[in-house]
Amino acid sequence: MSVGRPASVSVVIPVLNAVRTLGAQLDALEGQDRGAGFEVIVSDSGSTDRLQEFLRARTAAGGIRVRYVDASDSAGVSHARNVGAAAAHGEFLAFCDADDIVRPQWLSALVAAAPTSDLVSGSLDTSLVNSAAAYRRRPMKPSSKSLESDFLPYAPGCNFAVWASVFHAVHGFDETLMATGEDLDFSWRVQLAGFRFAHAESAVVDYRLRPTVREYWSQVRRYAVGDVQLYLGYREYGFRRTSVRAFLAHVLRLMVTNPIVPQKLSRTSRERWYGAVAVVAGHLQGSFRHRTLFL
Repeated sequence: MSVGRPASVSVVIPVLNAVRTLGAQLDALEGQDRGAGFEVIVSDSGSTDRLQEFLRARTAAGGIRVRYVDASDSAGVSHARNVGAAAAHGEFLAFCDADDIVRPQWLSALVAAAPTSDLVSGSLDTSLVNSAAAYRRRPMKPSSKSLESDFLPYAPGCNFAVWASVFHAVHGFDETLMATGEDLDFSWRVQLAGFRFAHAESAVVDYRLRPTVREYWSQVRRYAVGDVQLYLGYREYGFRRTSVRAFLAHVLRLMVTNPIVPQKLSRTSRERWYGAVAVVAGHLQGSFRHRTLFL
């Protein structure tokens, strides 16, 4: 396990056709309050929106210097993170996404937790960069606690840092999990390997949500499909599925609160109902896909 403050830090950003939002994230990194320097690596999954031209133009204009690495040989955010980590020079790796915005103290807060931890999660805030409707669907504010799951706590892929030695010790991200629970899997493997997990409340990322109900439904359902694959990998470690009785009771509650049934439901309650149904649909879809019952 690592001790002391890291001598060098790398920030890794997986990117795919994100020029529209990447500039704001790079501006935020340029405004970090961390005294010592750090490198920024953009790991490109195969963008077709002239990403390299965009980065060269920013550098020429005096913006933060960015190292570009090509991760287009295989699809998925997991592969992009692994390629970025492999190219990094820092002994401490911080990860963020191209469509979010890190707060000024983000990196310094993650680094401050490094001496006493191996993996550090940060906080998410959805109140500033989303519409009021999107925020009501998924309200999130900085918290003193890390994100929880039905198994172990986890660090979100859009906001965490890890010692490079630890990242490589657990072989990085599982590239078979392209965008469905890859951050949970990574966090769980780090903890099961005996490494220390911590949370830095003040390492805040302004996190962008899916703007429409249709996109929200699709994302929640996709994540729920991934739950089944995670269950297959971690049931031997104690990850438990919902009992059939509890599942049927949940479905009954959803039927009773169906927005089609005449009743006075707020728009927020209606959209959260859609999200709950998306979880059920994803678990059923995943159960068929992986030929195992997970409810």
